[in-house]
Amino acid sequence: MLEKTLVDLLHEHNTPEYKGNNGWTPDAWNKIAKEFQERERYAGFSKVQIQEKEKELKRDYKMLKDARKQSGVSWDERRCMIQAHPQIWDNI
Repeated sequence: MLEKTLVDLLHEHNTPEYKGNNGWTPDAWNKIAKEFQERERYAGFSKVQIQEKEKELKRDYKMLKDARKQSGVSWDERRCMIQAHPQIWDNI
């Protein structure tokens, strides 16, 4: 799965050497993009596309994290998704 590959690479490069005050360093992005392309040879994504996907994953993660904090929301381990009553979905 392409997203898992990207998340794995981000975790591997989550060190002070590759992180600046405002996120990943340019060197980190170059290495992440290169390694992603090596692992996913047929994907053909550019560095900019990989950076955009990282932003999207971060946004989705924050949304899920905030949703799980709401009363009446639980996590279904088997299906790997949030469970909530229909009324709660209106607030999420």
